[in-house]
Amino acid sequence: MACGAVISLLESHRSRQGHWWLPDAGFPQHLASLLGAPLRASGLPPRNWRELAAVFEPLRPLPSAEAPSTAATATYRYLICLDHRGNRLSCWRRYPEGLGWQRRCGPMPLAQFVRRFSQRLTSPA
Repeated sequence: MACGAVISLLESHRSRQGHWWLPDAGFPQHLASLLGAPLRASGLPPRNWRELAAVFEPLRPLPSAEAPSTAATATYRYLICLDHRGNRLSCWRRYPEGLGWQRRCGPMPLAQFVRRFSQRLTSPA
């Protein structure tokens, strides 16, 4: 089952934003795997704009004006905020029953999101 997601990265103190489309693997477990790759490689999670944007580099970037219309076709929506308190992630899911967007998790520290959902990749179902 295809499950698209829009990922938005916001850096409030620089008024910078980026958006990416994850077409068929938008589940939190997949995003946690993407975000956890730098942690597995270097022992450190992505901490700043450059490092996070590098994680999303293989994905299709979305112009800011296109992000809301693409989100209309997505199943998941992720918001990563970079600010003085650290990197925080929020996730929403749109359910097919017409319930609209429902918060799935967050805002939570990015490292906590990676730990929480990466465990589900390796846990028996």
